[in-house]
Amino acid sequence: MATISELIILTVDDLEDQLGSSKYPKFVRESEQLFSDQVDIFAEKVLADKNIRAIFVSGPTSSGKTTSSRLLSQKLIQNGRHTVAIELDDFYREQDLRYDEEGRPDYESIDTLDLELLGETLERLFQVGEAPIPTFHFAARRRQYEEHKRIKLNQGDVVIIEGLHGLSETVTSHVPEEARLSYFIMPHGRVLSDARMISNSDIRLLRRISRDVNQRGSSAMDTIDYWPMVERAEKDFIPRYLAAADYYINSLLPYEFTVIAPLARQKINESLERFFDGTLGSSSYTRSTDGHSNLREAVQDASRLVWICEQLPAVSPSVVPPGSLLQEFI
Repeated sequence: MATISELIILTVDDLEDQLGSSKYPKFVRESEQLFSDQVDIFAEKVLADKNIRAIFVSGPTSSGKTTSSRLLSQKLIQNGRHTVAIELDDFYREQDLRYDEEGRPDYESIDTLDLELLGETLERLFQVGEAPIPTFHFAARRRQYEEHKRIKLNQGDVVIIEGLHGLSETVTSHVPEEARLSYFIMPHGRVLSDARMISNSDIRLLRRISRDVNQRGSSAMDTIDYWPMVERAEKDFIPRYLAAADYYINSLLPYEFTVIAPLARQKINESLERFFDGTLGSSSYTRSTDGHSNLREAVQDASRLVWICEQLPAVSPSVVPPGSLLQEFI
């Protein structure tokens, strides 16, 4: 059972104290090191046990699962352990989506995954040593098999299985307990600002807003409007998967509040401006005929986030090093 790390608490004064040409680069380096050290420690555990054949990675949305898996893979390869990757997103079911009462599609629940196919793939991989891995195309909701994604598992290779539900017992049970290791990843910190807090959920929401606008063509309001679906699912699985994990990795980078928050604030303000001038488009995260599932609540939460983010100092995203976890979100 993993133990969640001590909460990282910062104040606005703490962040402002780090500004300056001499202090801030050190703040960035220390923040990045805080994260990479945790990945290195986990990698050492894997390297120390030749019986480990599979690593299961879980964490809520926008926690850094992809980057942490990549960094882990690099560390293992550098030390002679070849890795192969499996993303649970490629095992979504080829079926129509379910929606909540306000029209939000359910991408979060475990039964949206084809667990039977996943199980067959893992068993074939570990018993036969070779298996095809599908690619899921979200727009068409169809899986496709491509020859380059047929993976072979040689002696000593490690499979990294990553996804929201990577620590479900239904997923992990296909590998013997002595041959697997796991970690749960999530940012765990807060910023205090005049008695208001940026919570763990807010941190991930700000990350996702920045990513969705820049990489997925959604508006900030679309992401905020969809967030209640995310939070409902997480209340169910976060405690269970944290309890099932062998290790916990805190993916909070303290300096991110000066980078991600201002980026997200800009995107939220753009959505609010469109809302107030009547040009806000319909969300792709809902089937509601109103264009959003609950626009009134989304606007209220958007205004709350803007107010909080306005209290934080802003720094250019150019300070984010290549390979940083934050590159997922900018």
